[in-house]
Amino acid sequence: MNGANLITHWCPSNILAADFKARNYCLILLNQPIQHLERFHRLWINASLRYCADGAANRLYDAFSDDEQKREFYVPDEIAGDLDSLRDDVREYYEKRNVKVTHYEEQNSTDFEKCIQSLKEREAQMDKMYDIVATPTLSGRFDQIISNINTLYRLKDEVERRAVLVSNENLTVLLDKGTHQIHCQPEYEGPTCGIIPMGVPATLTTRGLEWNLDNHECFFGGMVSTSNRIAKDVIEIETTSPVVWTIEIKEPN
Repeated sequence: MNGANLITHWCPSNILAADFKARNYCLILLNQPIQHLERFHRLWINASLRYCADGAANRLYDAFSDDEQKREFYVPDEIAGDLDSLRDDVREYYEKRNVKVTHYEEQNSTDFEKCIQSLKEREAQMDKMYDIVATPTLSGRFDQIISNINTLYRLKDEVERRAVLVSNENLTVLLDKGTHQIHCQPEYEGPTCGIIPMGVPATLTTRGLEWNLDNHECFFGGMVSTSNRIAKDVIEIETTSPVVWTIEIKEPN
C-alpha cells in the first residue's frame, strides 16, 4: 500500500528465478509469438494458474508443433476472450484436455482484460487473489503495447495485487504515487532501466541509480528518465504520480 511513511517493496524478477520464492501468480499469455523458451518455461512452471488470451492459445499450440510431449506439458487452465482468433483445431485440442474456454461477447475490453475478468470470477469462488504476470507484452502493434500499459493503470488501485508485464527485453510494472523500493537481482535483470510518466507529469526523487533525480519533474515534452542504469541492488523511487518502471532482462544461466 502507498501513503504517508509507507514504502511499497517490489522484486518483480522473482518470477524469473529458478528457486522461485514469491507469491502465487496467474500467467496470462497474450497473442504474440513465444520466444526465449527457457525463460518462458520458468514463467510457466512458477505460475499457479495459466491463461491464454484468445489467439494466444494458437501461439502456444503452434510453438510446440514439432514436439507433442512438450505440447502436452504446456496445457493452460483456461482460454478467455471474444474468441474471434481462436482456431477450431486448437480449441478442440485443449477442450479435450479439460481446458476451460470462456467467451465474452462485449468489445469494450481487450482479451487481456477479459482474462483478468475471468480470473476475478475464479478468485471469487476460491476466496483467493493472484498476482498477474502477462507475456509477451511490449512487442507488436504500438496501440496494443499502450493498451497493455493501460491495463496496469486499471489494476493500480487493487493494492493487494501485483501485475508485471514481461516482454522479450524487459520487466515492466506500474509504481503508484508514493515511495517504492525495488529489490533488483542482477543475475536476472539490468543494468539498463527507465522511469516513465504516462499521461501526467511526475516529480521524482530516486536513490540507487547511476543518474539519480532530485525532486525533478518529468513529463512527455520535457525530461524522462530513459536509458538509466541501476547502481545498487535496491532502488528507491519517490513519485507524486503513477510512473512506469522498466528494466532489461538477462537471459537465464
